Amino acid sequence: MKDDFLTGFMGGNQARARLLRVFVFDPERPYPIKDAAKRAGISPQAAARELKVLEKWGVVRKGKPISITLANGTARKVHAKAKVDAWSLDPEFKHSRAISSFVHEISPMRYESVVTALKGCGKLTVVVLSGSFTGDTSRPVDLLVAADDLNDRRLEQAIRSLETVFGRELRYAGFTTPELRYRMTVQDRLLRNTFDFPHIVLLDRAKIL
Repeated sequence: MKDDFLTGFMGGNQARARLLRVFVFDPERPYPIKDAAKRAGISPQAAARELKVLEKWGVVRKGKPISITLANGTARKVHAKAKVDAWSLDPEFKHSRAISSFVHEISPMRYESVVTALKGCGKLTVVVLSGSFTGDTSRPVDLLVAADDLNDRRLEQAIRSLETVFGRELRYAGFTTPELRYRMTVQDRLLRNTFDFPHIVLLDRAKIL
């Protein structure tokens, strides 16, 4: 079964790989089909199809229905509550540790996509990965960015696009290059809680770190 799973994962099934990454990086959160699809960057139809496979293999399990808020879509929106099915990673799956390690091992291959996605935010000087990228979600941010003439709106758009690549929400902090230099000199708490712990420097053109 393990070989079949890894063959399916590595055999070009991008929808399954993206969906699995969502559950591995956020194992305790229950995801309705639409939420899982949005996070993975695939269609709800593809998510529903792959969820059936992963559930059959015992990788994910269906939990108790969760409440979501619905709107009627008119100019005068009326909200209502509804119950929908949700899935999460099954901690009792016998190959869960191997699959988690495998997903985390291939993720660094996508680190180059981080800098590429951020290029429209300004002239990048510093890009650092922390938090969930290093396996320590107690850190204050997953991604720290500094740039000359930083564009906050474009930075937020880039972060949203990266969330579909990595299959999870990303906490981030953005600074202009002078601001980051200043915060380093005054030993800013957020920076200390990032740089005093394991982190990955993808870019340091400003020679700040």
